Amino acid sequence: MKLLEVSVETGKQIFHSKSWSLTVDDELISDLIQEAKKNSNNKARLCIHGNPEETMQVTYLAFIAPYEDRVHCHPQRPEVLVPVIGKAESRTFDSEGNLLTTQIMHGGSGQSFSTEKGIWHSLKVLTDQFVLIEIGIGPFRADSTLFFDKKGG
Repeated sequence: MKLLEVSVETGKQIFHSKSWSLTVDDELISDLIQEAKKNSNNKARLCIHGNPEETMQVTYLAFIAPYEDRVHCHPQRPEVLVPVIGKAESRTFDSEGNLLTTQIMHGGSGQSFSTEKGIWHSLKVLTDQFVLIEIGIGPFRADSTLFFDKKGG
């Protein structure tokens, strides 16, 4: 498996590249999809950055349906999403959990989606599998992501 040759597994289905000089090809994406299928949460990630402390964070995420993430925000960092394979719905919410916007993300279309820091958002996979690139700033810490609760965020 090519994924295991070019990266180190640093958590359950979380892989960090051994080098920034990595070419992500169809074989590597296929390996990542296979890892997502093994995971009970239907997700796997390949971080091109070597560790969570890097200031530049580029991550390939593979999702297997059914998948829908919890509403969350990143209070200190914006993010950019680039769909690669499949289709998903990107949603934003207000501070009370009310749906504000929905956008369909199509892999291979050249689309990108940006979310400002502090915006509540989530993702729902609409096809059997969905792969995207997430670009953000680091370092990534436990408090880099906040999850919404019905008590006001």
